[in-house]
Amino acid sequence: MTKSKTVVIGAGPAGLTAAYLLCKAGWPVTVLEADPQYVGGISRTVAYKGFRFDIGGHRFFSKAKEVEDLWTEILPADMLERPRSSRIFYNDKFYAYPLQPVQALSQLGVVESARCVWSYGKARLFPRPNPKSFEDWVSNEFGERLFRIFFKTYTEKVWGMSCKEISADWAAQRIKGLSLSTVLRNALLPKRQPKNRQDVIKTLVDTFRYPRKGPGMMWEACAGRVREMGGEVLLGAMAVDCSYLRAEGEWAVGYRSADGVRHTVRAEHVISSGPLGRLVQGLQPPVSAGALRAAAALKYRDFVTVALILKERGQFSDNWIYVHDPNVKVGRIQNYKSWSPEMVPDPAYSCYGLEYFCFEGDGREFDTLRAHQRKRRRPGYLRTGASLHHIKVFEIASVSKNNPIWRE
Repeated sequence: MTKSKTVVIGAGPAGLTAAYLLCKAGWPVTVLEADPQYVGGISRTVAYKGFRFDIGGHRFFSKAKEVEDLWTEILPADMLERPRSSRIFYNDKFYAYPLQPVQALSQLGVVESARCVWSYGKARLFPRPNPKSFEDWVSNEFGERLFRIFFKTYTEKVWGMSCKEISADWAAQRIKGLSLSTVLRNALLPKRQPKNRQDVIKTLVDTFRYPRKGPGMMWEACAGRVREMGGEVLLGAMAVDCSYLRAEGEWAVGYRSADGVRHTVRAEHVISSGPLGRLVQGLQPPVSAGALRAAAALKYRDFVTVALILKERGQFSDNWIYVHDPNVKVGRIQNYKSWSPEMVPDPAYSCYGLEYFCFEGDGREFDTLRAHQRKRRRPGYLRTGASLHHIKVFEIASVSKNNPIWRE
């Protein structure tokens, strides 16, 4: 049994930031991370034969100056300023995102464009009262027609449920300040930097910072700083229970190491950045039956990345593409070389990340991709014109309990 002032469960961005700031303040910290190899959680960078993969795609941009300053402090000489470029793939056509209204309407055609304009006008004149769902909120801001074309399919892929079931609160936070009117102003009027950083609409920013070797570089540096200041970051350490010892005024946190051996660390304080449901079920003394039921009812969405390495043809310069095609399971395609050239070791190649969203226990249907791997053919929806060099299904890039679900 060991002792520490504070135990932090999880070495993702939240857990490591807490540990880093506590160590700076002189508080001994022990961080328990279940992953046996990587820190950073979904913001880790996975490596394979010199290629690096950003598990999820992470722009480094914050409205809070304090957060930006913290990133600079941790990684002062390795942050790149990158142009933002993303598109939507819908009905065999590419649309800029954020939407460029003139381009979008011209590609949709006269009839569909007229329907979208009419639908938006109707939404402004007769909005859905008291919007409760994601569908209500977005339909009010863009019109029902544009909602169905550019928001519905992708959102339901990500969350695995109807947009009617997702809370409007999540929509308001996730795409705060974004509406068709703000998109039009951004596209047609000269761009002005808001005086107050809090007024920036994150979806519309056209540049962002990015560590030159992926987001994991930030959190590996942060873990290194924690260790330099006397803290511990234990990998392959899965927290299994958390007991409060009232007589001693301490917590006993049990964890299992990679070899299956159980250990205990005592601390005055515990900070958990792991799944809330798992933490509540492991608390001692146990919480109430009602709290246990609520914890068991919490749902999470999991995440799998499939990496493809192909010959470079210069036909895909976006950072990422949203796939709004209900006929394929892939939700988003990342272009790692566009995030940072150092993510790809050989300029003759490009590397893409195909992102799939699932629930724990879902069948991972990669048979089609494996067939492409055997036959050395490209999946049709990539449309890069490149011959396939290699396909690798990275089970290490699967992320359990990645996103808590916001239900109405």
